Amino acid sequence: MFFSAKENPSQGWGDWVVSWVSELLWGEAEPEEPVIMPEPDAIRELSLIQGSDTLATPYGWPVLSLDVEGDIERGKEVNRSMTLVQQAGERLPLDRLKPLRIVYREGEEPRSVIEMARRFTDVQPVSFTKETAVALPYARKMPTVVVVKDVPGVARGQRWYDDLRSVDSLILVHYGDADLVDIPDSWTWINLSLESKEAANSVVQAIFGARALRGRLIDGRGTSMPAVRSGYREPEEMGIDRFRFDKIDHAVNRAIRYHATPGAQLTVMKGGQIIYERSYGFHRYAKEEPVKVSDLYDLASVTKAAATTLAVMKLYDEGRIDLEARVSDYLPEYADKVPGNYRIDQLLSHHTGIQPSLPIYPYFNDEFIQDAPDPLHGLPLSTTRWLDNRTPDLLRHSLDHVEFTRQPTYRYSDVNYVLLQLIVESISGKPLDSFVAEHFYEPMGLNRLTFRPRDHYPERQLIPTIVDKWMGRGELHGYVHDEGAAMLGGVAGHAGLFGNAHDLARLFQLLNDRGVYAGKQLISEKTVDLFTRRSPYNHRALGFDRLAGSYGSVISAGASNRTVGHTGYTGTCVWADPDEDLVFVFLTNRIHPDPANERLLEYHTRSQIHRDVYRALRTYRNDAA
Repeated sequence: MFFSAKENPSQGWGDWVVSWVSELLWGEAEPEEPVIMPEPDAIRELSLIQGSDTLATPYGWPVLSLDVEGDIERGKEVNRSMTLVQQAGERLPLDRLKPLRIVYREGEEPRSVIEMARRFTDVQPVSFTKETAVALPYARKMPTVVVVKDVPGVARGQRWYDDLRSVDSLILVHYGDADLVDIPDSWTWINLSLESKEAANSVVQAIFGARALRGRLIDGRGTSMPAVRSGYREPEEMGIDRFRFDKIDHAVNRAIRYHATPGAQLTVMKGGQIIYERSYGFHRYAKEEPVKVSDLYDLASVTKAAATTLAVMKLYDEGRIDLEARVSDYLPEYADKVPGNYRIDQLLSHHTGIQPSLPIYPYFNDEFIQDAPDPLHGLPLSTTRWLDNRTPDLLRHSLDHVEFTRQPTYRYSDVNYVLLQLIVESISGKPLDSFVAEHFYEPMGLNRLTFRPRDHYPERQLIPTIVDKWMGRGELHGYVHDEGAAMLGGVAGHAGLFGNAHDLARLFQLLNDRGVYAGKQLISEKTVDLFTRRSPYNHRALGFDRLAGSYGSVISAGASNRTVGHTGYTGTCVWADPDEDLVFVFLTNRIHPDPANERLLEYHTRSQIHRDVYRALRTYRNDAA
């Protein structure tokens, strides 16, 4: 008998014999499943966060409604029934610092889910195709939520998301009857009975740990998961009639109409939750770019509290700084100099008598400031002006020649906080901006609090301040307005921080929560209490201003005497009231384009809307279960 191997010419005689004997004895071998490789373009698309802009939603909070009472009732039902059926693979809550992928059926984009998710992190929406299932295992790894709306009559194995069964560690958000679902054991599964905007808002918050999960299915299945971080709540959930905030909107829009400021942001937190968030007006009076809740303002002197003071609190907590020690104990170069004699707690409470402003005038000349960068002038003051690289060091060394009073006294001074900056940097060995980012902004996911914002954000997300004629810097757009901070390179203890109202509110909620964030003690309760009580020298606290010092009208409206915060020259303010567990943030660029514009101060807009927030408390009977 003659055997031919011509069917497979590449097969050797020995291999052919083995194959023939195997087939004879055991039958024809099963053909292998073909390996389908994804298209490179599909992998690339799933690995990019295209057009993502966290918090860049055109909607404030709460979203506008034509049926508030109905929304509240539906929200109650959603929160009672929302069930964590299965916890596996990508476990909850998610880290809000990581981007999120949301996969949905073509033509069924879950816009409410996407919009709410963008309030927490960067989002990659993906309309499902057959290529998606093939490419997903090869794409950039990120938490992936699959949003599904099932209806009866579609058999298992014939649903669009069945093609994803081979992908591990997905999070299924399922609207409909749980009995219709058959998913892999490696998936996490949240079930909701009905699809609605209330359901979308709640389930996204639950995924990020900002809503509790307590629901159970009819058969008893379900796992409880507590809320561990701040999120969003309807004002009525916190006992506030949202329509009481109409007066606030009217006051802010009136200020814009009368050119007190081109635009503004407002965030109100109650009970650790954002209950009201709005953006108003435009970047400029020309009305070209509307303000979004994600845009960054120059926070000016709010930097003193939101950066430098927090850094000192952290070092104090760690036992690395003594509030009764002198400046010279940490900065020996000031020994036998006037600044070296001041105590740390005197700097914090502005009780030194030192001159208010930094001694910057010797550097206002063509030697130090030029119209184009060169090897000696590499520090940008704006897009058109450049500073000598030596200036920050020279300015710091000139602090030993500042004016002072014979005896320490209360005198608000930026110099106090530059000295504190130098002390923080000397003790920690890190620049101030790096230190506060590492210990506060990054752990809390506050990616919209930053110094030198042009290094991190496009110009369209930055609110302009003045048109600077004094230093010839032109319109300042993402460059710090304060001249002293600018000449220190953009990072200073007294100014230089940029941010939005949302992240600033969440930062100051840390004080109301006595140093705890998401279950972690970032600062000890003892330290928070020490720094937020009245200082031993004057009406201020250690690093914070106090409403009780000079804001009697807000106190009379209901604010507690323990309310602390800070204001900024550019038209910014933040206040945290631990007794009411309330945080109020209002940001403007009132000095655009002219710093002489004081209409916002003349109208008392900040105090007026702050009072109206307190007057809105306890105006709604909360019967939430």
